[in-house]
This record gives sequence, structure tokens and C-alpha cells, in this order.
Amino acid sequence: MKIREFNCPNCGKKVNTYGLCKDCDELIDRNPRYYYDIEGLDELIVASTYSGLIKKLIIQFKFYEKLSYKDIISEIMTEKLLEKNLSKEVLTYVPMYKIRESQRGFNQSKMLAEKIAKNTDMKCEDIFIKTRDTKFQVGLTKKDREKNLKNSFGVLNKVDEIIIVDDVITTGSTLRELTKIAKVNGIKKVTALVAATEVA
Repeated sequence: MKIREFNCPNCGKKVNTYGLCKDCDELIDRNPRYYYDIEGLDELIVASTYSGLIKKLIIQFKFYEKLSYKDIISEIMTEKLLEKNLSKEVLTYVPMYKIRESQRGFNQSKMLAEKIAKNTDMKCEDIFIKTRDTKFQVGLTKKDREKNLKNSFGVLNKVDEIIIVDDVITTGSTLRELTKIAKVNGIKKVTALVAATEVA
């Protein structure tokens, strides 16, 4: 399990920075088109379109333990976050049910949030907890996703302003449920930072 890449994971060229060579870095669409109606969410920041190279990196990171890819993905997310001039917010992440996280060995959203916090000198805290196991969201309709996630999260820690970090947004169901529970528990401002959105 490699901690850091010294060759571009896409073309194999030697690199000195966080993983991608300049040519491959330019393959990532950093101007995604998207629209999600998420009640209570104050701002949604999406770093890229979930296709091509970024899709490959996220899948390899999430399902094949290419943990070094978190550096590449989090850097792209950090660049987008810095455009917004946010600093008071506390970074947090989408929690996994403890058994699922134990089986996988890590929570990819937590790893991204912690790396972004390190990149920006922002705080990263455990705000949410997954209170029950749910089906995998892949393949479910928007309605089924919302039903699947209903009342599956709780709040551990209350702060005024948060940024929820996640890897991919498809229908917005996860962020919708987390935003709802955050606002019910007195969190005043909820922003979401996502690595990639499904192609509109």
C-alpha cells in the first residue's frame, strides 16, 4: 500500500508534486455543470466532473486501496475551496457505519477532509455519526436513496459553521440528510465540498 506516488498514475511520467503530471492534470474538468436542490444547504462546492481521469482516481482510491490518490483528489478540492475564501468553518466528512468502515479499513471522505484541513490549516472534526447500516446507494433511484438514508445519521458535535467533505455527488441524498440533521441540531451554516459530480 503506497503512501505517495512518484509517477503519474495515468501516464507513468516521473512527478515531483502530488501525483499527476501537468499534461494529465489538464485532463480533469474543473468546471463541472450541476444543479442540486438541497434544502438548508448554504453552498455546494464541486471540484470536478466525475468522468475520465478523476473518476478512475476516485474508484481506485475508494475501492482498491490506492490511498496515495487522496493527495491528488484533495489537492483538486483544496484549489476549489481556496477560491471561496472560507476560513471560519470546521471541516467534517460523511461518516460510515462503524462495521462498514471496519470492513473497508478506512473512510475515504474522512481521509480527504483531514488532508484538506492540513492543506489549509483549517480544523477537521467528527461532527456526524452513522447510527445504522444502510444499503449501498449505487443503483438506487433518488427516491430509494432518500428512503435508505432517512434517520440514519446523528450529530456528535455542534459548531456554528461546517463544511461537509465527500467524494462524489449523484442525487444529493446524503448531503440532504446531513444538512437536515445539522440544521435541526443548531448548526447555523452548512457548506458541502465534493470532489466530483456525476455528469449532468
